[in-house]
Amino acid sequence: MEVEALIDSQDYIEYEMLEVSLNYWFNDQEDRRCPFPDYIKSDLRKAAITSFLNWTKKLSDDAKKEINDEILIERFEECLFEEAYKMVITEEEKITVKYPFMLRCGDRVNYKDKPESIVVKRELTNEGDTKYMQITFEEIESGQMWNSSFELPE
Repeated sequence: MEVEALIDSQDYIEYEMLEVSLNYWFNDQEDRRCPFPDYIKSDLRKAAITSFLNWTKKLSDDAKKEINDEILIERFEECLFEEAYKMVITEEEKITVKYPFMLRCGDRVNYKDKPESIVVKRELTNEGDTKYMQITFEEIESGQMWNSSFELPE
């Protein structure tokens, strides 16, 4: 069933609410960049809406009365990121989808006493149950490489 038909077949969710969220995440904003590569956006739109509407179809009438728009948007965004993670190809893209607000390859940074550097590699690691991101930087002037790591939020 096409997305439009799915939306038209129910009266609980308004398409405009989903479209606002999609436009927010599919376009760069002042405070963050779009975490999704262009090659998945069309399929992602369909998959996220379908996944979300399939979830809402399972809600009881009582649950629908209890759930507000904020909760609906949060759940839609969960569907959006879950579907995106399934679609991206590279490990770098997976990291960006999973941690959309973190540094990305190509970002320039000034870090503590280090000269201006560029992010050249990101890697997820574990120490026991704790997850870390290790980032490799290259100093712009000298080309010297250095690493830093930090604990990731759950």
